[in-house]
Amino acid sequence: MFLRRIILGLSKSSSPFSNHNFCTAAATVARYPLGKDIWDLTDELIEEVKPECISLVTGRPLSLRYRVETMIELSDLDGAAELARLAVLKKLRGRPDAVLVCNAVIGAMCDEKRYFDGISLFHYFFNVSNMVPNIASFNLVIKALCDQGRFDDALQLYRHAAPFGADRQTYRLLAEALVKAYDPDEAYNFLDITDAEDDDMLTVILLRGHLAIEDVDDHSQDEWLDWYKGKTAFDWVATTFVDYWFKHGKDEKAIKCYRLIPQGKCLCTTTGNNLLTILLSNGKKTEAWELFNKMMKTNCLDSETVNVMVDECFKKGEFKQAMETFNKSQEGKRMARCYSNTVARLCEHGMVSEAKGLFEEMSSYKDLSPDVATFRSMIGGYVRAGRVDDALNTSRKLALLNLRKVSFYRDPR
Repeated sequence: MFLRRIILGLSKSSSPFSNHNFCTAAATVARYPLGKDIWDLTDELIEEVKPECISLVTGRPLSLRYRVETMIELSDLDGAAELARLAVLKKLRGRPDAVLVCNAVIGAMCDEKRYFDGISLFHYFFNVSNMVPNIASFNLVIKALCDQGRFDDALQLYRHAAPFGADRQTYRLLAEALVKAYDPDEAYNFLDITDAEDDDMLTVILLRGHLAIEDVDDHSQDEWLDWYKGKTAFDWVATTFVDYWFKHGKDEKAIKCYRLIPQGKCLCTTTGNNLLTILLSNGKKTEAWELFNKMMKTNCLDSETVNVMVDECFKKGEFKQAMETFNKSQEGKRMARCYSNTVARLCEHGMVSEAKGLFEEMSSYKDLSPDVATFRSMIGGYVRAGRVDDALNTSRKLALLNLRKVSFYRDPR
């Protein structure tokens, strides 16, 4: 089987680099295969650092990592990439956070679907410049390759990632890719010949794969639920069946399965959030609010829990209930992401004055300082409302905030 040969590395010829020297500025052979497209990677991202660029890190009080992360926060990914490439310099590459700089910019590129640039940077850091990656570095590119449908390339790269300690994220990415590209049996075969540990999320990925290609009856569901009864994966498995029955128009079976899931303190927040999304997307508003109130009462919630319900209120035009839900959720622990999300929703619906009040409240708490995205929500809201002066004033505040970041932070020793 071709897949098994890839994983075990039995076929040396399967690597596109096995018989070729890759000509780069460093004139090296690619240690980590990235597929045939490696020959067309972004030139400016893989060329050697120019001598004049070294001045960008000479005598600077700020750490390279902080500066790169700030550029990413400002959505200047090209500027972040230019700075991050300096991590290969001799005076910086030995620092403990050097690989974190590399991962930050690769991840930012991939998050924006700039996969080619992200892969180019991985090649520059770890093939051309011979820096040492960690498993997170590999996971970023494995995900990028899977997102592009390049599953065989992802598996080839996995062979080189495994010695770095493949983790749960690695196996989840590849199992999901194999389920989509082939079938659940291939994913089972892959996991069977690796060191993957028991993982509830892997169980869900494989179950979803089966449900996508097989018709399931009550007996099949009961077998799955009985097998995982009393185990931590039970809630995940049951939630998967709830979603399955709803998608097949069998609401009664979905709700019956939903009622089997314990909804007390033992309910995992992630499971609760998934259930809220499933219930709301299938018109089960009453059940969703009942679950949300239980999660509030048992304090089994996070910012996503609140945002799901607030977004639903805005979607339905129930603005008063949206604000009541937001305010009630912040009575215990204030959550910055909840503030940011609600400000964005208010601005989207033209409620700029209300958004301004929430923005100012957020600004009054040190631990809730608005991020760049929240500033941009306010600026966009002001512009759409024709409040140009307010938009300009907020833009100036954002610029001042960024200047303060540069002034206050020092390179940690």
